[in-house]
Amino acid sequence: MDTLNKLTPGENISAVVRIIDKPKSQIVGNKKIIKLKVGDASNIANLVAWEPQTKKIEKTKLNKGDIVEIKLGLCPKSHKTANRPPTITVNPNTILKKTQVKDFPSIEECMKVKFLDELGDYQYAAARVFISSVYNTAVYFCEKCKKFSEKMCDCGNFPEAIFSISGTFSDGTRTLPFTTLTEDVSEAMTNSKKSDAEKINVKLLMDHPFTLLGYLRNESFYVEDVVEDNFFGALKGVGSLTKEDEI
Repeated sequence: MDTLNKLTPGENISAVVRIIDKPKSQIVGNKKIIKLKVGDASNIANLVAWEPQTKKIEKTKLNKGDIVEIKLGLCPKSHKTANRPPTITVNPNTILKKTQVKDFPSIEECMKVKFLDELGDYQYAAARVFISSVYNTAVYFCEKCKKFSEKMCDCGNFPEAIFSISGTFSDGTRTLPFTTLTEDVSEAMTNSKKSDAEKINVKLLMDHPFTLLGYLRNESFYVEDVVEDNFFGALKGVGSLTKEDEI
């Protein structure tokens, strides 16, 4: 059996893992997809099944906390050249089976905070960091031209701001560029709404420590979630980080 730090795009993997969140299903392009996170002591990965392979997850009745043996899961070949997260896809050859393993890492152990200098490419981690610089808190995508643009596009259109925070952060062991992957993450980091994307006070953002869940790809960290823990307490009681709050 492999461990999840052996995930390699384009190759099969067989591993024993712990399910660390509840399976979520959605419809994409008229097909059902089920997605959940799994982990071991070395890494975290998304386990993804597209219809009709979703039946394998449903039949096995996988749930949060279960230990599962995955045989012949496939790491997508397309991830070789894309900044995508560690992923195992369920294919016709994949076998999923619940199992019991003594002293297997708990959910908390799979999700433990790591130093940035411990991270290899294509690895998930929770990291405790301070933001050292901010490049943007908003980006603009012109629907008319179908491209990212300045605040005013070359066509004269004024695209709506997308709440996306990018910059660099450090934990003292390594400095990395980072980007938030969704507007929900940006809202959680700042305790502010999407409508405040252009009003974020960068100084306040850089004064606050964060515990962030994300993955490393091509020397950049992609932030998927803000974690509340006892070390920093994430943003409890901080209030919003807009310019109006700088007093």
